[in-house]
Parts: sequence; C-alpha cells; structure tokens
Amino acid sequence: METPFSCGLVWLRRDLRVSDHAALHQALKHCQRVHVAFVFDTEILDALPRADRRVEFIRESLVEVDARLREMAGQTQAGLIVRHGVAKDKIVKLAHHLQVQAVFANHDDEPDALARDAQVRGALANFGIGFQTFKDHVIFERSEVLTQMGNPYGVFTPYKNAWLQKVNDYYLKSYP
Repeated sequence: METPFSCGLVWLRRDLRVSDHAALHQALKHCQRVHVAFVFDTEILDALPRADRRVEFIRESLVEVDARLREMAGQTQAGLIVRHGVAKDKIVKLAHHLQVQAVFANHDDEPDALARDAQVRGALANFGIGFQTFKDHVIFERSEVLTQMGNPYGVFTPYKNAWLQKVNDYYLKSYP
C-alpha cells in the first residue's frame, strides 16, 4: 500500500503512551516517516504551582514514551521531540520545520482545547499542512451521546443514563 504522506508529526497531549494510540497508529499507517512530539504548554504551566506533582508525572511518562519510541526506531524517527512554550505556536513551527504534510493527534474535547485545535488547524493550513484528530480515549465520540434535541447534555445524570443505554444497545446488537 502506498503511503499518502512522506512525513507526519504525532502531537501527544493527554495520551502519554505509545501502545494503543489512535493518532500514532494512523500516522504510522499513512506516513513514510513519523516524528512524535510533546509540548509543555506554558499557557497551562504558568498557572500551576512551581512544584506540581502532575508535571512531574508528565515528565516521567515522557521518559517512558521516549524509550519506547527509541525501541521502535525505523517505524518512527528515533526519540521524542519535547518543546516548552505556547503549544499552538510550537507545534505549528515544529511541523513547518520538519516539513511534514500532516499533524496527527487524538481528540481533546475540552472547550479551551477545541479552540486551541481550531487555531492550530488554521495555522497549519496556512503552510499547506493537514491536521487530523482521532477518537482514542473514549467509548463514544463527542457527537454520539446527545439530547433528543441534538445538543450535548448539561446535566450528568441524564447523560449517564443515555450513555448506559447506548452501551446496552450496542451490546444487544453485537452479541444477541
């Protein structure tokens, strides 16, 4: 199978792993060369206390990701690329510098993340670079569990009930 991109970039965000990673899988499937990057986003970090255990956990996880990527050398460009700064700027600059044709990431459904991703998509498009996101750490896509009016739920209990019904319906169809 011919790969559509000569070079791609996987942007790790919440998903600090190499195994069972939708965006990495798609990049490896569709790119001849794959780079993997993480950005310590100063728009998030600047609001945190200096000694924050979450940041330490992220750093330790990235050491493990880097080791796994080095083991995969040949499938990915060796090692993890780590940057520090405003993620929406750093990822665009890195993608342009690496001359990738597409950036791959997993969905991030938080409102600030959606706004950031829209800005990244536009900035990458200015360079002719695609931005593709994938379902990864959820069972249902953001648009799969909606109210009868087609809107996201604003209250947890009705959402939970609809979610459970959807799971039940799926299993009844799949395993009669």
